[in-house]
This record gives sequence, C-alpha cells and structure tokens, in this order.
Amino acid sequence: MARMRVVDTRADAEKTFRVFHDRNPRREIPFDFGWPTEMQEVGQGKAEMYRSNKWKKDLQEYEEYKHVVEGTRTVYMVPGFLREWGDPRRSIDLCGPIVSFEEPMPKHFARLGPLLGLQVRLYRCDDGEPYLPTGDGADGNLYEITVARAYLGGAEHPETREKFLFVYDARGVHIVLTGGELGIEKDGIVG
Repeated sequence: MARMRVVDTRADAEKTFRVFHDRNPRREIPFDFGWPTEMQEVGQGKAEMYRSNKWKKDLQEYEEYKHVVEGTRTVYMVPGFLREWGDPRRSIDLCGPIVSFEEPMPKHFARLGPLLGLQVRLYRCDDGEPYLPTGDGADGNLYEITVARAYLGGAEHPETREKFLFVYDARGVHIVLTGGELGIEKDGIVG
C-alpha cells in the first residue's frame, strides 16, 4: 500500500478533543499507521456506540454512549475487512464502489473513546449495482459491527474542513464514516 501524504492538523485535533472531552489533551498518541489510499463504500451508518470518559473528573471512569444518526452517514471500509462471525478466516463480500481517498489526510486526530460497535445498513447488489434495502424488511438488514480493541477517532479533513469519524486499532484505519451534518461537539457526536 502506498503511503499517503498527511499534513499537520495538531491544532484542529486538540480543539476537537477539548470540545468533545471538555478538557485539554494530556498527551499525544503517535499515529503509527497510514490512511488507506482506497476504501469501499459499503452502506449507511445508523449508530455509533462507544465508551468515553468525557466530562469525568476521574479519567478511569467511563460511560457508554450510543449516537443514533440523525442525518446521513456514509460508511467506507477497507476491502476484505468485514469477516464472518462464525469463521473469521472468511471475508464477507460487500457491494459498493471502490473509492480513492484524496490527499492530504490529517496527521493528528482526537481519540473519542473505545469502540463498542457500529450499526450499519449495508448495500445490496442488483445486477451489480448497489442499493439500500427499504420497506418493511429494511430493519432486518441492519448489521452490528464490532472490532476487538478498536477505538473511535474523530478528525477534520485538512482541505474540506469536514468532520469525519473512523475506526482504528494497532493495525490501522479500517472504517471511515462521513456525513454532511456530522459534528463532534461538547454534547458528543451530532448529525
């Protein structure tokens, strides 16, 4: 995988952290991995679930949060990342276009908290064309995705200034969530 150009976004990341957690960051965690240069658009995000110690005096005290998406949330995933629950050696075939991620990407971001999971409506394919399931059975097509030892991060794109969320662990970034109304505010994730 080619290395993507990243730019210094420390001030934006510190501001995002300060607003979300209502305190100054105490340390900088190295970003030891790169951004994927391409991902697959796989569906719409419906909820993000995470743990956070925002607003806590005791930083060892965490609370669980579930943000139900109010607007639209597009979900991008590294191809081949999603695996069968019963057989993790088998990846799940997903429908949707492969998208190149435009340079530059942020070098710094705010860690929002440990990830509990995502709820996502995955695209289905009809003659090779992706579509979102609708109608009475649409809720049956909602998938909950968990990633062991992963975190939910938030950042601002250095050129478009749009906020986005992403799921990462020690191996790298696996999922990116975007949306026009998405924000990272004092009350939590919005939009």
